[in-house]
Amino acid sequence: MTEEEIKELLKRFRQGTCTDEERELLELWFEKTSSQSKWNWESDRAREQMRARMRAGIQTALKEERVVTRKLWPWLSAAASVALLLVGGWFYWSKENRSSASEAHYHTAAVAPGSNQAMLTLADGSTILVDAAATGVLSTQGSSQVTKTGEGRLEYKDAGTASAPSGRNTLSVPKGATFKVTLPDGTAVWLNSATQLIYPASNSVSERIVELHGEAYFEVSPDKNRPFKVVSGDTEVRVTGTHFNVAAYEDEPQVYTTLAEGQVIISNKGSKETLRPGQQAITEPSGLLQIREVDVESWLAWKEGYFVFDDQDLRSVMKMAARWYDVEVTYEGHVPNKRFGGTFSKSKDLKGLLTYLEQLGGIHFKQQGKTITVMN
Repeated sequence: MTEEEIKELLKRFRQGTCTDEERELLELWFEKTSSQSKWNWESDRAREQMRARMRAGIQTALKEERVVTRKLWPWLSAAASVALLLVGGWFYWSKENRSSASEAHYHTAAVAPGSNQAMLTLADGSTILVDAAATGVLSTQGSSQVTKTGEGRLEYKDAGTASAPSGRNTLSVPKGATFKVTLPDGTAVWLNSATQLIYPASNSVSERIVELHGEAYFEVSPDKNRPFKVVSGDTEVRVTGTHFNVAAYEDEPQVYTTLAEGQVIISNKGSKETLRPGQQAITEPSGLLQIREVDVESWLAWKEGYFVFDDQDLRSVMKMAARWYDVEVTYEGHVPNKRFGGTFSKSKDLKGLLTYLEQLGGIHFKQQGKTITVMN
């Protein structure tokens, strides 16, 4: 793509007339030019702030299909102007080349994106495939009724009867799916793919404690007399009413807790810290607990249907892909020491993601059925 074509693309971005593909191409262009050119940022933080603003603008346009606010444009325009001057004739890119360069690496049909699925295990051990069940009341447990809504979600409601606590339920979301549930206490939970949540089956318990394996976003119903606790291994998140995300996959050694609103207390093997909005706690099996500032929207992007790669290594990126597209990933030879940044819509198929990663990192993939091989 020539310098004039880049300018035209930036103009259409400002006007809100870019296609989805062009918006993603624009962010990819920014990632490559800002990381590979001699563009000198005042600090790493300045570059991350610029990327966050650009990402936010692209995501807003993708979700709402409206003109991006002018607040983003001065940053994007200035960044683009500097990059164009520095890069000059270096950056060439044609859609034809992008397609042909990667086509040889795919020999089977693309794996489809995920869907809204879950299996509910009741306190008595019986199971319900939620996506296959009819809309309406699925079960009554103690003082709660479990209902499937017209949107395919689960909601627990007061059955209007006084009864003893009725044990715990388990909601399991497979690879390649996401799901939303409203718990008996009114807390809303969005579950990411390959996630299991264990929680009280009714709202008559004295403590609100849930156990998480995987990733979930919580909007906790306020109750100062009954703190809400999320337990993932040795990590405990304690709140009374707030919005936060916990990523605790078993194939990742760390647990990441990201706070969007309110305040939470993180505990890990005797260590304890208070988290505030915009911060993330990272807990290690050793008991180490670290706090850092993060771009919260990046960590919540999965809930809105996006992959956001924020300076992540190849193995981390491929784990995310494996969970969403329900594939296995193998590596041929040395694992490339590549790090990735960018945004990609999860509504697109696996082939589209692999092509995107090839463009970003200069690596190649081979797909055979549901196995993806990463090649140097």
